[in-house]
Amino acid sequence: MLKDLGIYEKVTAGKKCKECWAIENKTWFTARHHRETPQRIENNQADVGIVWTTEVKHAQAENRAVEGVAIAAPFNMGHKVAYAIGELSSGRNHANAKKYLKYLSTDDAQAIYAKYGFVKANNEELALKAIP
Repeated sequence: MLKDLGIYEKVTAGKKCKECWAIENKTWFTARHHRETPQRIENNQADVGIVWTTEVKHAQAENRAVEGVAIAAPFNMGHKVAYAIGELSSGRNHANAKKYLKYLSTDDAQAIYAKYGFVKANNEELALKAIP
């Protein structure tokens, strides 16, 4: 997103790192999890941060003083971001894995995802596929 907006270099000083300041006291790269970002905002270590909607909702569910602003497509990268889930061939409990995967395709499971800011998956996205 920052590259598409033409501000990547300005915001990151061209660095790609984990748990470091790109620009001292201005840009921080997350070390552990996106939940660090709301915490940095609350601790006055950051004014703003880019996180998933789910992180904003999680912080708000804990009555923390953060708010979110939606990032419009195509800058939100919704066209590139995807999650994969599946049964491991080396897993110990294939029956439960199959049950869980079946549950995830139900309206109830999809509603839970939507409640936390995820886009509901369509039938094509829910179809199991081999990962190369």
